[in-house]
Amino acid sequence: MLLQFSFKNHRSIKDEVIFSTLASSGTEHINTLIDFDKDKYVRVAEIYGANGSGKTSVLDALARMQSIVINSNKNEPGDIIPRMPHKLTASQPTEFCCIFEKDNIKYSYQFSYDEEGIKEESLFYWPNGRSAKIFERTGESFEFGSNFQKYTETTKNYFKKNKLLLSVAANVTDIEEITNAFLFFKKDIVMFPGEPNNWLEYSANKLQSDSQVKKEFIKIMQEIGSDICDITSKLETRIPKEEEVKDLPDILKKLVISQPMNYVDIQLVYNNLILNLNEESAGVQKLFSFICPLLDILENNKVFICDEIERSLHPSVVSYFVDKFQLNNKTKSQIIFTTHDTDLLDLNQIRRDQIWFTELNPEGRQTDLYSLCEIKNVRKDENIKKGYIMGKYGAIPMPNSQIQEVCGE
Repeated sequence: MLLQFSFKNHRSIKDEVIFSTLASSGTEHINTLIDFDKDKYVRVAEIYGANGSGKTSVLDALARMQSIVINSNKNEPGDIIPRMPHKLTASQPTEFCCIFEKDNIKYSYQFSYDEEGIKEESLFYWPNGRSAKIFERTGESFEFGSNFQKYTETTKNYFKKNKLLLSVAANVTDIEEITNAFLFFKKDIVMFPGEPNNWLEYSANKLQSDSQVKKEFIKIMQEIGSDICDITSKLETRIPKEEEVKDLPDILKKLVISQPMNYVDIQLVYNNLILNLNEESAGVQKLFSFICPLLDILENNKVFICDEIERSLHPSVVSYFVDKFQLNNKTKSQIIFTTHDTDLLDLNQIRRDQIWFTELNPEGRQTDLYSLCEIKNVRKDENIKKGYIMGKYGAIPMPNSQIQEVCGE
C-alpha cells in the first residue's frame, strides 16, 4: 500500500511536492478507508488538471523511481541513470521518496541522483512501531543498521556509484526487509500504460488457463453492459507462418521467422455471432488488456497507477472500476489515476481527500500539486464538479470569464 510519495526536480516538478493517501479527519465514506498503523488511508485518488499542468509528471515520477529500483543493478560502469530534471534546476539532483506498507510493516525509502550517480539513499522501517535503520548511504559510502551489519562485506563487492544499494542488496543478500522493499516496487506498483507491455498476453493466458478468472471476467463484462456469453482464448508461442509474413520485405521476413513469437487469439461469443477481439472497438480491446491484471491487483494488495483512465472507456465504465477499489474491503489495494472526467467529482462516491489537482505556476513553469482538502471553505455537500468547471479550485485550462461563456452562465 502506498502511504506517501514525494519528489522534486523531475519534468515540470521543480520544488518538492507531496502526494499522500492519508485520510483526513472527515467521516464521510469512512467505511471505504484502509486501517493501518493507527491511521486510515484512502483506496482511490483522482488527479485533475489542465493539459500540460503536470498530471502525467506526477505518475511518471513514481514510474521513474520504480524503473530505477528494478533496473539499476544491471548498470555497468559508465552507464548514466536516466533522468529528466526541471530546466531551471538541471544542475541539481533529482529526489524521490516513497513511504509504503508491505506485509503490515511500514517502510520509508528515498534516494537522490544526477548524471554522476547516486548521491544519497536510505531505507528505514517500523517493525515495532518505532523507526529503525536498514541502511543509509552518501555517495559511495554506506552503512547498514545494527541488525544487518554482517552483510556489509558481501554487498561491497557489487556496489557501484550508479547502482542503488537497495537493488544490489536485494540481489546479493537474503535480508527479508530489503527483499520486501524491492518487491514492493517490482510487483506491487502496477503502471498502465507501462511495463509490462504484455497485458493482453497475460489476460489471454489467464482466460485460457483459469476458469475462475474467466468466469469473473465475463461477469464484469456483463455488469458494465456487454451481452457477451462466452470467451475462447488461445495464447501460443510459435514460428510465424509464411502467409503471415508474406507482405514483409525479405530482410524483415528472414528476421521475423528466425525466432518464436507469441500469438493471441481471442474470440468473443455473443448470442447471434462470434467476433475476433481485433474486430472490436478500442474500448473493448482496452478492457481485455486490463481486466485480468485488475483482478490480480484487487486481490493482492497492489497499487494500480493509470494515466488518463477514461481513454477509450465510457464514463460509467470508469465509475464502475473506481467503485471496485473504493468498495473493496478485503484487501489494501489502491488505484491512483489522472483524468479529465468530471463525472467522477462526486462526493456521493468519494471523499474530498481523494481529489487532487495539478496547476502550472507560470513563474518558473513548475507544477503545484494539492488536495481538495487543502482548499478552505469547501462544504461536505458542495457540487465539486460545478466548482471545478467554474475554476473555484484552480487546475483549469481557461480563465473564469471564458468558462462562464462556454457554460452559458
